Amino acid sequence: MSTSHRSTTKSNSGARLECYCGFTIVELLVVIAIISIMAALLLPAVQAAREAGRRAICQNNLRQIGLALLNYESQYEQFPTAEDHGTIKDPGYELSEGFKKDYHCDWTGLIGNWTNYIFPYIERQAEHDRLDFEIRPQEAHADNVEIMQMLIPIFLCPSDPYRGLTVGEPRWQSRIQHYFAVAGPNENNWTPHPDGPCEHFHCCVHDGVFYNDSRTRMAQITDGASHTALVCEVWGRTSVDHDEPDEDSRGMGFHNQVYLIDQPNSRHNVPWRANSFHPGGVHMSLADGSVLFVADSVVLEVFQTYATIAGAEALAN
Repeated sequence: MSTSHRSTTKSNSGARLECYCGFTIVELLVVIAIISIMAALLLPAVQAAREAGRRAICQNNLRQIGLALLNYESQYEQFPTAEDHGTIKDPGYELSEGFKKDYHCDWTGLIGNWTNYIFPYIERQAEHDRLDFEIRPQEAHADNVEIMQMLIPIFLCPSDPYRGLTVGEPRWQSRIQHYFAVAGPNENNWTPHPDGPCEHFHCCVHDGVFYNDSRTRMAQITDGASHTALVCEVWGRTSVDHDEPDEDSRGMGFHNQVYLIDQPNSRHNVPWRANSFHPGGVHMSLADGSVLFVADSVVLEVFQTYATIAGAEALAN
């Protein structure tokens, strides 16, 4: 069986000759197979090119965030606090029941976080001016809720498919965030704040640049700016589509801090771990303004050296 067309010609003797020319089914199948193989070879290349573009955007996001944090530190001589709860010394500061000793963990006292404070340095001055940093709790102001739920591309990785809100009551929901401030290598830390005790390890002083009510200065980063992480990629949730029952998540509202406890992309069931949708690793913004891609296979102890500001690990590596 073949696909053909008929042509008619005359021989030198004048007789009419007829021939049938065309492709057989086998030949067509071979051509289709070749095209399919070429497409299969080309598709990964196209996907790799797209991912390379997304990685470039992600790196630029982190570079801009890092520069914003450095500009803030240059102006105020300290990095913005991870979460601003105020202290018992502040006028009007009141602790709710259950947090009578946790001055730095009472969510009803939350009045801002590091993302809010760098708004002026990422061309978001208008949003910064609308925020009410004095009202407690922060979500009691409608503008605060609107801005916490606003989609701001610089805080979102283009390779991450989820860009919605976190879970919880509508007044507590905020926009998911894919870059968290680095708090340290260990979440369970009990170093007290200078102004009082802490009854929960989330409320204590940590080894990184950022923690609740932190006031870290560049001069305190004795490990070296090129060896200290400011921001790291996260999922901010525990499932890809953020649709699992009783799922936890964090975003622009509160606790957007990451702890470098595990190797990158090794633990997805905690929102504040180092994870990304880039094949092979995660990006980090360093205190010297650069962006580092850390492979999933990095030795954990080496990875954790980037989470401290004065651990002296840089001297040992």
